[in-house]
Amino acid sequence: MTNKMIPLYFLLLWFTACKKKDVIEEISSTTVEVPTPPVVVVPQPSIVTVEVGTGTGPLVLKNQVGKNFIVKPGTYSYFQFDNLKDCTVNGANAVKIVGGNVSLTTMNGVTISGISIENSAYRAFNFYNEANDLTLKDMTLSNIGDVCMVFSINKKYDGTPASFSNNIQLINIKADNISTFFASQGTHTNDGFSGLIKNFKMSGCSITNSPNLSDGVFLGLAEDYEFSNNTINNVNSTNGNHNGIFHLIGNGKIFDNKCTNHQGNMVRAWVCSITKDAGVEIYNNVVWNSTRYGAFEVQVPPYLKAITTFKPGTSKIYNNTVGKLNTGLPKYFEGRLLDVYDTYSTIEVYNNLVFNNVDGLILNQMSSKATVITRNSDNVYKATAQDAVEDLTAFKSLIPGIGKL
Repeated sequence: MTNKMIPLYFLLLWFTACKKKDVIEEISSTTVEVPTPPVVVVPQPSIVTVEVGTGTGPLVLKNQVGKNFIVKPGTYSYFQFDNLKDCTVNGANAVKIVGGNVSLTTMNGVTISGISIENSAYRAFNFYNEANDLTLKDMTLSNIGDVCMVFSINKKYDGTPASFSNNIQLINIKADNISTFFASQGTHTNDGFSGLIKNFKMSGCSITNSPNLSDGVFLGLAEDYEFSNNTINNVNSTNGNHNGIFHLIGNGKIFDNKCTNHQGNMVRAWVCSITKDAGVEIYNNVVWNSTRYGAFEVQVPPYLKAITTFKPGTSKIYNNTVGKLNTGLPKYFEGRLLDVYDTYSTIEVYNNLVFNNVDGLILNQMSSKATVITRNSDNVYKATAQDAVEDLTAFKSLIPGIGKL
């Protein structure tokens, strides 16, 4: 048999085709890795930490920017801070001011913490000229004879940030045997308003054993305020005026507070819109055992309504637990969940738990047709505390969805 020879050029073609296929497969199976770009770390500006004070006498700080001040432990006569920006002042709970106070002038981005002020016949804090992003926290105040904190800034509002105060925070301050805790300027006029504070916050604070407290906090004009997780007990035992533990003109939210053994409304909300349409929400609070007045009040007093710049705001009161109200004598009217006056707007009242009052009425209705109650539902009254709450400490509701949650 004759062997046929495969022509050389066919072998070359076959060999070339096989090599091409192998190269293509090799290329197609190769993964190309793109290198990850290096992370660029931008160095943060270092903040200078400085120990200040001698442990006695006065402490004065002026014209400081971007510093952390650690106050030397001791007992001081007073603090004077002027023109601080982006600074902290920390006493580390080892610094006292006895018989004196703290003067704050032009504060921007400042946090002051870890000090106590005691045995002062005058004020604890004075605020002057300008204050924004200012936080006072982790402090104790005791035996203060005058208003503890007086906010004297009263600029005419023109819409610019320089014409109002913003983000004033009082956090975890324990006050015992004091007069009014905080009071600010602020008023409406026919050509505008002045003394406005935006984003005021009081949270985690307590006021106790203060027989002449009167108003606990008075805000003359405030937008988007917050009062949360505060505890009030045994106040105004010798006081006879019509006060509000939180007496507030403006709009915002009051929630998760506990007020017991007191005289006065826990909230006197004089409701108005200021730079935008707004209102007041009062929810998740406990109010127990008042000698005078109901738990909450909403109204617009006649003087405020008469001002041409007044704008009304809405009110919502829900999921509160209140009881044993207005037990004092003589009795001008019974204690209720809510004292309703003219607000020139709408009110919603729902899911509240009321107990141990004289009767089961929820509202003291003292409004004309100028207030429209758009919702008054699912409010529950129980004659005794045993039928309403688990105990008189936590005040946990026995009725699901009703009262403080």
